[in-house]
Amino acid sequence: MNEDSIVTSPAESPSPSPILPVVAARPAWLLPTLALGVGIAIGAVAMKGTDVEPTDAVPTATAPSQRGISLPPALADRAGIRVEQVVAEPVVPTVEMMGNVAFDPARIADVGGRLDGRVVEVHVELGDHVEPGDPLVSIEGPDLGQAIAELLGARAELAAATSHAARQTTLRQDQLTTASLHEQAVAERSALEARVRGAEQHLSALGLAPSSINAASRGRALPRTITLRAPIAGEVVDRQVHLGAVVDPTQPLVRISDLSSVWIVLDMFEHDLGRVREGDEVEILSEAYPDATFHGTVAHIGAVVDEATRTADVRVVVDNTDRRLRPGQFVHAALHVSSEAQHEALVLPMSAISQIDGQTSVFLRVGENRYEVRPLELGERHGARVEVTRGLSAGDQVVVEGAFALKSELER
Repeated sequence: MNEDSIVTSPAESPSPSPILPVVAARPAWLLPTLALGVGIAIGAVAMKGTDVEPTDAVPTATAPSQRGISLPPALADRAGIRVEQVVAEPVVPTVEMMGNVAFDPARIADVGGRLDGRVVEVHVELGDHVEPGDPLVSIEGPDLGQAIAELLGARAELAAATSHAARQTTLRQDQLTTASLHEQAVAERSALEARVRGAEQHLSALGLAPSSINAASRGRALPRTITLRAPIAGEVVDRQVHLGAVVDPTQPLVRISDLSSVWIVLDMFEHDLGRVREGDEVEILSEAYPDATFHGTVAHIGAVVDEATRTADVRVVVDNTDRRLRPGQFVHAALHVSSEAQHEALVLPMSAISQIDGQTSVFLRVGENRYEVRPLELGERHGARVEVTRGLSAGDQVVVEGAFALKSELER
């Protein structure tokens, strides 16, 4: 029997398959491709019945202008979110400057040693508030004893000269002495009176109180120390002395300053000098108090331009009754230029501005507890507020407080 006549019985025939004949009919190189396609189809069928709900916890990766976030009312309250409506308002052209807080020289008093001696008592500490006449430092030294001895000697000689002049006057009236002798006695008395006054002024210059000078004149309760006292009311801002220190008359020991008014010294660039006038209003901002604005007026514009920085000093006097501004503190200032016309613009607080994805943006309220990121362009800054030139319209509801909390939630 040849090979072509072999017949397979029905019992030995394999069960028909709808796939195998198709596979067998295809070239061998298509098999891997078909297997991959079948795997993908099976996976799609397996996934068809599974519902995957999107979540709002992760923002969609869209353009910043389309990014939004929802906050539950309770979370919004805890974040301190406050919304303000954007309105057009008149603004005055400003000049932005940097500067620092400085002492008002008319409100400073440096108290020196006044004599060579040694410190025996210190009555104040840094930061203490003092009133005129309050004790600061007590000093003892040889100069005090010499000054007291000079006063006592002068007073003794004056007493003798006064008695002698009185006798000469009586004798002159009785014609028992010459006019020249009488005049000489009166002159000696006058000279000694001047010497006593000089000795008293010397003790006063050393810091001795009038009551102590009078006691010393009578030889009673001779003082051993000089107590330096506060010449003005203010705060002790510097103290260069300690117990037992040796001092001399030229050495400053204590500095007192009245900080109820301070200077703000600003650096104005040369090209802005022509725009500023004395009396122009200035808004002062400090990093120490980001929510506070201090106000002052231009008191003086410097007459000299620094050759290195090309700036001139602008002095602003600011009320500091609450003592929040401290000399040496760095500040940012917006000077309102009164010589230029006002204009209307959309203005926002600086607290509303955030940097999101490298763009200057704000959070716009677009619904109940729903906020959207809105990129914008800014114009001139006016103290704690800034102009918006593009990105917002009048009536938009912008988050002015709590933007940091929204930004943190957006970036989670």
